[in-house]
Amino acid sequence: MEKYKFLIMKDLRHAWKDPVLMAALIGPLAILFLSRFGFPVAVDWLEVNHSFHLELYRGFAASLLVVTIPMLTGMLTGLLMLDERDENMIAYYAVTPLTSKGYLFYRLALPFLLCTVLSFVYLFFSNLSEVRSYNVFVLLLLALEAPMFSLFLAAFSTNKVEGLALSKLGGLFIAGPVVAHFVPGAWQVVGAWLPTYWPAKIPYLFMHNEPFLASVFFAGGLLLHVVFLYLMVTVFINRRS
Repeated sequence: MEKYKFLIMKDLRHAWKDPVLMAALIGPLAILFLSRFGFPVAVDWLEVNHSFHLELYRGFAASLLVVTIPMLTGMLTGLLMLDERDENMIAYYAVTPLTSKGYLFYRLALPFLLCTVLSFVYLFFSNLSEVRSYNVFVLLLLALEAPMFSLFLAAFSTNKVEGLALSKLGGLFIAGPVVAHFVPGAWQVVGAWLPTYWPAKIPYLFMHNEPFLASVFFAGGLLLHVVFLYLMVTVFINRRS
């Protein structure tokens, strides 16, 4: 643990000084605040002024907002990795007791743990989702998406500027919950290639009394997430060498 303490303190100092990184860290808490206090206001306003029952879409709203948490935490770590690449720190860590494998482990574990904590807080305190045992499945998939997005930025960007531009593609990931909730029948296969589709589909199936099918979807989603994460690790290592 001692060999990671330096990196933890360095990350905290860096995030404190960089407004983009600070925004990525505070973003999930802002989403929690918006969900807990803003959603009820929006429900009342739309019902009174436009006779639109937003309450019917509570589950969709929860899925749509929670999938942004791994993107934000992943972006935080991905941009830190790009900063370290620009400063040639990754090569330095490789010849220290940390080693390149230890560095990669830390960079995968940080967004995984951070996303787990923030997603847990959101799912249990946002008032948009019900406290159910199946949330464990959702948490695991969301947590795997954070290091996946980190490596996506670090592997396919040559510097932090490119990383910021590439991070905007993360906005496309919200299509996963849209497909899970609204696209009919076999057309859902379109969303199956998006990691965010799976943590949105699982609670949807449980709420519609399909626990066995939800378990099958969890197994398929877990396999897809592991494969994607493995591919991102492979690409990152090959491009670094």
